[in-house]
Amino acid sequence: MTNELTIGIVQVGRRDDSWRDSLDMILSLLDSIRDLSGVDVLFFPENWLSRKPMFLEDYYYVGDILSRYAPIVFVGLSYVWVERKVLSLGIASLNGKQRVVCEKIFPSRAVGERDLIVSGKYHPPIQIDGFWKVGCVACVDIFYPETSRLLVVDGANIIYNPASIPLDRIDLWHSVLKTRASENIVYAIGVNGVGNVYPDGRLTPGQSIIISPGSKKVEVAGSSSTVYITSLDKSEILEQRRRWAFYDDLVNKLSHIYRDLRDTLINE
Repeated sequence: MTNELTIGIVQVGRRDDSWRDSLDMILSLLDSIRDLSGVDVLFFPENWLSRKPMFLEDYYYVGDILSRYAPIVFVGLSYVWVERKVLSLGIASLNGKQRVVCEKIFPSRAVGERDLIVSGKYHPPIQIDGFWKVGCVACVDIFYPETSRLLVVDGANIIYNPASIPLDRIDLWHSVLKTRASENIVYAIGVNGVGNVYPDGRLTPGQSIIISPGSKKVEVAGSSSTVYITSLDKSEILEQRRRWAFYDDLVNKLSHIYRDLRDTLINE
């Protein structure tokens, strides 16, 4: 797994009846794909299970079910009840063990999330093997560059952004992900839902994207429910870091700026 990482983007939408209906639909999709055996990591979007808050134990159950399809599964984001509060929370199944990897730190004001959920806290990136380390940035948090920079200071070489982006914001979202990839010299993976409806009627159109360091390689998953499989190459990160000084300067000269930020975002 060390040099190349084979990933699958699970670009799907939800059934509004219940999270169990959504899960059954996605399991049927995954069961229909024959070439998942070589996939190291699966990545899911935001709110693909339900618009309503889930219980954390149910969310962990979903992660456990999905672990049959890949050794590592980043289950996306869901609204989750935690100690009588609702958070936008992401979990991962790491070789069958469930853990929280992401919380939305800056809920969206535009869609009214700040009236529905509380601000979450920072989680450091997840080491998935000797080289690859994934930092999860929750949807709108990708527009706050400090969140990605802090993850990179803490060792991330993949920035994963589970999202619910409407059609009229897709170009902006792609541009921001390209910037995060190049300024941090990491892979940026944006996973968007398909057919989910915003409160104002806008739809999420998919168009999930993978961007390599320096934006040399851009791949888009289209606008249908799908599992898009590709490989990330360690050498692209190392070569770009050799050529550009962005990463070295961030880690060696600027990282002290982010220490106080880390403490603030953990303790809030």
